[in-house]
Amino acid sequence: MNTVEIRDVEKAFSDTPVLKNISLTVHKADIYGLLGPNGSGKTTTLRILLGIVQRDRGTVTVLGMDPVASAAALRKIVNALPESHGVYGWMSPQAYLCFFAGLYGVLLNSSDCRHRLKQVGLDPNDKRPVKTFSQGMKQRLGIARAMVNDPEILFLDEPTNGLDPRGRREIHNLLLALNRERGVTIILSTHILDDVERLCNRIAILDKGKVRYEGSLAANQQAGSVRYRFHLEKDSEIASSWSYPNIVILERNNGTITCLLKNMSPAEAIKKLVQDKVPIVEAERLSGGLEELYFNYTAAGIS
Repeated sequence: MNTVEIRDVEKAFSDTPVLKNISLTVHKADIYGLLGPNGSGKTTTLRILLGIVQRDRGTVTVLGMDPVASAAALRKIVNALPESHGVYGWMSPQAYLCFFAGLYGVLLNSSDCRHRLKQVGLDPNDKRPVKTFSQGMKQRLGIARAMVNDPEILFLDEPTNGLDPRGRREIHNLLLALNRERGVTIILSTHILDDVERLCNRIAILDKGKVRYEGSLAANQQAGSVRYRFHLEKDSEIASSWSYPNIVILERNNGTITCLLKNMSPAEAIKKLVQDKVPIVEAERLSGGLEELYFNYTAAGIS
């Protein structure tokens, strides 16, 4: 049984389609990234998985259960941290955790609270009101709050939004520890590609309500699209006809051609071009990996 299954799901608000026949699969202990521009359907997908929003069509299972029909049962074994989760600023961190634990029917004593605060890198003896915390500290506290019921799945919406580089790296390390040490499946929605490269093993790219790509991040860092600039022998010219569907010319400029390699390794591309007597003297990698994959599968990408 997969941890999450979405099949042929559609959703519209006021007759405006938001999700268009999407299908996704999340495996146990994945850190799964939902990527896409603003308005692509990421947050709506998370809300459907949490049972907050009802789908119009299709099937959804979370740990084998329908998130709407089995909302009460799932609430005990999943949890979420929305993008704007807010805090009760007058509370101490211990009081804040105990309050939210009670909403899940979990009784935490003072020792339990201190232990959980320490787990997310906060001072367990800090009694200052939460309103005095930095944004990074509030985000850590939010993750501790989302872990009060020891969920099997943790849903996160833009978990590092608004954090400085140090704060983002601290949250990265915390989420990786939760996944590796406790086996928590994490599903995060974000448009920050660095977060995905640092955290995720599998991804889905959404754009305009459709899933444009789903698969292993590691595999695509090897087999996805990469830009290369090929430097040619002096005074060489490239014929206007170009019969390489996986080597797309983006620019010709003064002895160089800039190409997009689609599902073809640089070594294979260079070997093919040299065999066909394209006069390459140097190959320069410009970009690749997730960034190139993302722009290829979204409306902002290279057509």
